[in-house]
Amino acid sequence: MKRIWHKSRLQRLVALASIGLLTGCQAARTADADASEAGGFDGSEGSGGVNQAIHLEKPYVVMVSLDGFRHDYLDLFPTPNLRRLADRGVRARGLIPVFPVVTFPNHYSIATGMYPDAHGLVSNSFYDPARGESYSLSDRTAVEDGSWYGGEPIWVTAESQGMVAASFYWVGSEAPVQGIQPTHWRRFDAGVPYETRVDQVLEWLSEPEEHRPHMVTLYFGGVDAVGHNFPPESPELAEAVVQVDRMIGRLMEGIEALPFADRVYLIVLSDHGMAPFFAEQTYHLPDLVEIDPATVIEGASSHLVLYTPGGDESDDDLRDLLAEAMPRTTVYRRGRMPERLHYERAGPRLGDIVIMPDLGWSVLRWSAAERPARDGYTHGWDPAHEVMHGVFVAAGPRFGPGQRIDSFESIHIYPLLAELLGLVPNPEADGRLDVLAPILSY
Repeated sequence: MKRIWHKSRLQRLVALASIGLLTGCQAARTADADASEAGGFDGSEGSGGVNQAIHLEKPYVVMVSLDGFRHDYLDLFPTPNLRRLADRGVRARGLIPVFPVVTFPNHYSIATGMYPDAHGLVSNSFYDPARGESYSLSDRTAVEDGSWYGGEPIWVTAESQGMVAASFYWVGSEAPVQGIQPTHWRRFDAGVPYETRVDQVLEWLSEPEEHRPHMVTLYFGGVDAVGHNFPPESPELAEAVVQVDRMIGRLMEGIEALPFADRVYLIVLSDHGMAPFFAEQTYHLPDLVEIDPATVIEGASSHLVLYTPGGDESDDDLRDLLAEAMPRTTVYRRGRMPERLHYERAGPRLGDIVIMPDLGWSVLRWSAAERPARDGYTHGWDPAHEVMHGVFVAAGPRFGPGQRIDSFESIHIYPLLAELLGLVPNPEADGRLDVLAPILSY
């Protein structure tokens, strides 16, 4: 997988020098703030917790993720605070996720403006044949190992340009990406109360301006957790949605009390939607096709990836067998997937065969005896399905009130963040500012 920073570093340094952040040729940032103000800052170690003078008057962005909050939940449930935020700014019909439609690659694509095949975080769990190792969201060592993460998250863009960033959870923030983390970050703990998270963000925003983070991320996972187990019409899901809406209200009230409230952007979004699957629409892979024991299988029931020990010819034969045995799926060989899925650049990490069931169908890696089929709710299907789309609501000084826009791909959020913060974006990001430029006043 390519290392984005090293390839574009010279281009970035030239761009930074052109806006006055670099003046000299010092190879590394010193820890001395006076020296950095004199022209020695190159961002190689982050901001050091101090905003460069050029950033002090810039806006602040708080980006909140409501994991698993489907685009229509805002209307299905009582969400007065999210609706108030939408009335003040902009609401999209939906936020189109990247493939695969699961939490880790989608959060990291939002942060980097890249498709997973470019930033390398290709699923919640995957195998890397070149490393001979697997990555998993449940593997704390892997999650905190920066070598797994390509691209450039927005907090690295900020910190490397002398702007303080903070994260109360976001995929990738727990690892040093390009050697840099947000000045403030937290190791993920689902048990931390939502109120504690909101209050910490408000505390960060109350720090002296020299140390106050301009880019802040915040994460709530409860809607996704409940949505996997209860239908949209359930009181359990309604309560989960009401709870996060209440937290958005708490955050809005805290921001409104700040003396610089008119310089704060609040962006609320989600990584994906949710849809039902059914027991009678389930394939059990081992019961249908004999799989080589050396094959590594990763992914969720709504998409599976096989890393095979065979070559091109044997993989073609296996693909044909799988497609015949499971007619309500589409089975791809790596390198032959539709261009619209943007799933080809990361090489071996992507696997050799990708199985994509139809919406509502699932494929299990276990036999029926090992794991009987059941009804349930999940995500991960083709991002073209509207039920896979998330939510996007935002307000702030350059967002005119009451705007309603069509659905857009989540990769375009990164260049928007860079524009709002006055930062030079990673030139290799897939996202484009022109997609969201119409919602901005200049």
